[in-house]
Amino acid sequence: MEDDSLNSLLISVLAIPFVIAIQFWIKERKDRRRNKEGEEEFKTTRQALLAFLIEGIAVVGGLAILIVATTGIAKYIVNTYG
Repeated sequence: MEDDSLNSLLISVLAIPFVIAIQFWIKERKDRRRNKEGEEEFKTTRQALLAFLIEGIAVVGGLAILIVATTGIAKYIVNTYG
């Protein structure tokens, strides 16, 4: 029982830097597309839709991973100290 809880904690803690990396990747993608006025520019509508789709999936996926990681940490705390 203790090993499962500890493994869950380790996976949860290691998932947080992965979420930060995903968010940093999205920020870098958006910064590369900015013009001098700070607005995002796309050459075609297809490129814009594809960027919105990829970045949207990355944001939602990162949020889901963050929720699971936070839940894993909370479960460990509750099981260990509660």
